[in-house]
Amino acid sequence: MINGRAVAEKQLKITERTVFSSGGVDLDLVPAKLTPVPEGGSLSLDGEWAVMRHPFDDESADLAGAGADSWEVVEQPGKVFYSDPEGEKVDIPNWNRISLDHIDENDGAILVKEALVPSEWSGGRIFLRFDAVYPAGIFHVNGKKVGEHYSGLTPVEFELVNANPGEELTIAVRLLRKHKFVKMDMPRHALEFAGLAQSAYLFFVPNTFVKDYHLITELHESLVSGSVRGVVSVEAAVNSSLSVVLSDGAGEVVSTFERAVAPGRSDCDVELKIANPKLWNDECPNLYDVEIRVGDASYSYKTGFRRLDLSPEGARLNGNFVKFRGINHLTFHREYGLHTPKEWLRESLSLMKKANINAIRTHFTGPSDLVDLCDEMGFYLLQELPIDWGTNYIHDTDWVAPALMRLEGAIRRDRHHPSIMVWSVGNENMPESAEVAEDGWNHLRTYDLFCKALDPSRATMFPPPGPANKIKGIFELRFGDVADIHYSFKLQKQFNETGRIEMPNSWEADMTTITREEALERGWSGCWFSSEYGIFNAIPDVLNGPYLSVISDKDQEPLSGRNTLDVFAKRLRNEWGNMRFDSTCLGGAYFPWLCAGAGKGTDGNPWGWTRWGEDANWGVVTADLLPKPQFWALRVLFAPVWFPERVTWDVGSDAVSFKIMNQYNSINLNECVFRTQLNAGATYCSMMRKFSDIGVECAPGETGEFTIPLDESLIQALSEGNWVLCRVTMLDPKGFSPVTADIQIVPEDVRIKGGGAMTVGPDAVI
Repeated sequence: MINGRAVAEKQLKITERTVFSSGGVDLDLVPAKLTPVPEGGSLSLDGEWAVMRHPFDDESADLAGAGADSWEVVEQPGKVFYSDPEGEKVDIPNWNRISLDHIDENDGAILVKEALVPSEWSGGRIFLRFDAVYPAGIFHVNGKKVGEHYSGLTPVEFELVNANPGEELTIAVRLLRKHKFVKMDMPRHALEFAGLAQSAYLFFVPNTFVKDYHLITELHESLVSGSVRGVVSVEAAVNSSLSVVLSDGAGEVVSTFERAVAPGRSDCDVELKIANPKLWNDECPNLYDVEIRVGDASYSYKTGFRRLDLSPEGARLNGNFVKFRGINHLTFHREYGLHTPKEWLRESLSLMKKANINAIRTHFTGPSDLVDLCDEMGFYLLQELPIDWGTNYIHDTDWVAPALMRLEGAIRRDRHHPSIMVWSVGNENMPESAEVAEDGWNHLRTYDLFCKALDPSRATMFPPPGPANKIKGIFELRFGDVADIHYSFKLQKQFNETGRIEMPNSWEADMTTITREEALERGWSGCWFSSEYGIFNAIPDVLNGPYLSVISDKDQEPLSGRNTLDVFAKRLRNEWGNMRFDSTCLGGAYFPWLCAGAGKGTDGNPWGWTRWGEDANWGVVTADLLPKPQFWALRVLFAPVWFPERVTWDVGSDAVSFKIMNQYNSINLNECVFRTQLNAGATYCSMMRKFSDIGVECAPGETGEFTIPLDESLIQALSEGNWVLCRVTMLDPKGFSPVTADIQIVPEDVRIKGGGAMTVGPDAVI
């Protein structure tokens, strides 16, 4: 059995591929360090690339770019291969969406692009960076191999020691459609996409430059002071000066640091302090700029001050109640596959805001553009790290080094972003048998140690499998800071009631019992999250589906004829309501947001709209971002305030009152507007022009009194047995309406059921 701590420490130290022995096992460790890119020092390789698809007549010549002028031209980042065999008419022999057995080992393509190194890039070093090549690539420059990368979702870079300013480079990528470790990167959702999934570029660093930095932004528990502190590693050719500057969103400098650096390598301890920082959350995503300068090189990134505290009493962000109203985001574009253009992503996230979503659990390691937008727009991000469905490999030591490389690449890329709240380590990993379970869990413990070594400032969680076969489900609190559960809430409710739970050690259902005390002593925070729940057949046009929910604790009768939207809303109210009102629940992520699907197949588009991927029609929006009926139900139930559908009027009272809970993080409800319309005619309330506003005092996480005054005419109607309708339109401090609710005000004895005929005609008074 490997020594997890020793392996994690070794991975952090290596700068080149290294064989490391632990527990009698040789691990082929691959570094995943990234060189910071100076401002203005990069040359984009996005755009047209020449492509030659397998088979190749002379692969070595093709990798040198010979004859590429006559090849097909494709836009990259984007698709080179893209297919969904489930959408084809003819069966494909050996087709397997997870292992890709139907694809030949050598299948793939060669991508070639010419690039001119800028003549001003002298007196320094030149690097080649690919932010993501899916699922893997072998890289050549001027016909010579510079490296390889068997990870489709994390970045890779190579120093080009023989490249010269003013030189024309031939950059070639031997794109692979599959490889041994492809299962880790979730090909089952990728529709066999292959290509450059994110940008590629050359970049230049002078001889005096920043080798690495890790600066942790902290908010003091008092919430009135903060700091940016950590280490900046500098390589200097001459005596230089290192400066680090913190500026607010208006560009005003709020804190500075400076020190001299001598020639050679210097690890500089840096600390910037700030008083009364503007805090970052989903409602007010206040950002600051950090600029690092050494010699002629400058670097910058955005940060934010926020503090997430987890305890058995619940989660607090910046000292206030917080609840993650989340969805699962599967990176996918119906035409470009795993390449999601930034403005398209912005459109998608804007739609999420309209649905009252404030959190995203990525199901794939999301692209860097997504993380940038979450910082800017205000989304809590639970970033998944790519170790997917490890049933058949999580115990295998051959897969440990590739897992560490993926973890390191993803965390190094994103650990300075304020939107990242939790590292979601892999997805649904459980050993296949009792025989290998001990090794499997040891590897997961190793990954937890490694994540915390790379980023001690953030929590981890380990999303488990849901109910299947002999397994009733898993409430995973044996690893990570946040417990997690998928699709069924039975075990979580049992744990809440009894403080103990039986969970499987493997898919053979060999069980072990865990108590609350044991989990807390191990290091569990006391908080839990559901990173997957939902899955609902949601074809937009089908209003009465015979299949309804896919996975549910309460089965529906398939032939009931019930309205599909009604079934969806009641199920979501039950499941989200369970999380909403549980103080120990950080929140949940409905599965999924988007229907991933291909726009075209080999025979065009046989369905006239889109061809579904593995997640079928489950999303609440279509592949072209059209909201389905389920979108609107989710929006209502994700609102930060819930209103009752009906309240009872007490005879003689001139008002009705009820309790509401504020589930904002930083907004007191007295900052919101509650605009009310009342009508004893009920049916025609929406046609009324008269309205009045109600004020409510209620801090985040608290419960307040909502009182609706009644005038004499309404009291008279209620006294006669009529019911009254109150429509409440809620407006947040920015004027956005998160919800409109109709509340029926009824006397104990309702005698008149309808609102009467509609008033019409030229003399009508409404």
